[in-house]
Amino acid sequence: MNKNHYARRVGVVTLLLVSMLGLGYFLGATSPNPTVAAALAAAAKAFAPTPTPVVPVGDPIPLKSLDGLTSLNATVQIDANGMMNGQRTKGSLTATVTTTKDSTKIVVTGPLLGDIIAQVGGSAMSLFTPSQIEIYKVPEGTYVVVDGLFDVCVKPKAANATKDVEQLSPQNLMKLFTGKDVARGTYTGTAVINGESAKRYVIDGPTFLSAAQNSKDANLRAFGDSIWSARDADLYISQAGYPAAYQGSFSGEFKPINFQGDFDTQVVITGINQNSTIKLPASCKNPISQ
Repeated sequence: MNKNHYARRVGVVTLLLVSMLGLGYFLGATSPNPTVAAALAAAAKAFAPTPTPVVPVGDPIPLKSLDGLTSLNATVQIDANGMMNGQRTKGSLTATVTTTKDSTKIVVTGPLLGDIIAQVGGSAMSLFTPSQIEIYKVPEGTYVVVDGLFDVCVKPKAANATKDVEQLSPQNLMKLFTGKDVARGTYTGTAVINGESAKRYVIDGPTFLSAAQNSKDANLRAFGDSIWSARDADLYISQAGYPAAYQGSFSGEFKPINFQGDFDTQVVITGINQNSTIKLPASCKNPISQ
């Protein structure tokens, strides 16, 4: 059907609908005429646009979960360009993460560090311009250490004070990006990650977004609903079958850092089951309660 013919057809249908609507008004006075209403509904349904379904691209990716490991070391980097806490911002955050069965240590650095200080340490933290912050989740509680001219250790009173930043952990991010509902991609060969050969898969952006928005996992579905678009991502699988690295780009909202806009995310697993240990620094012997 050529465009002129299609336009004439749409014009005729529109005129018909308007005529039927007018007829329904005069016949039914102030109450709608059931016959006319049914005809209008049928006509609207016939000419309503049909959503184009997303055809999944790629095959299921075989990989092991990072849960249950005795220890894990990883680096997470977020590059952001948009709005953070209502302010225009552009920069990056790098989080070096160590986790054991009962403890977690997150070291955060980068140009965007100042924008999230108050989120994890309260108003006392806003007085400092640190080079990095360290977050400890240990059996004794949660501690935030600000590194500057001298170290300051704060023990937040709120139990969930560091919850948002903890979402930057590799386990949480990998669950979002490589959960079973979205782990689908195209194998493209091998690459060297951390000195070892790893299988490389490309995850189609629209396929990921559609699967995330329809996932049974509440966290993954919430992430899918918060982003506007997802571009193709690279996922690397180690010889042992664990995720070795992930790199993807998105547009939308990234709640852990109260950000809206474009953001790139990279996760690199640097060590698995290395029996890492986590100890509080000396500055946390007498922490500030905030």
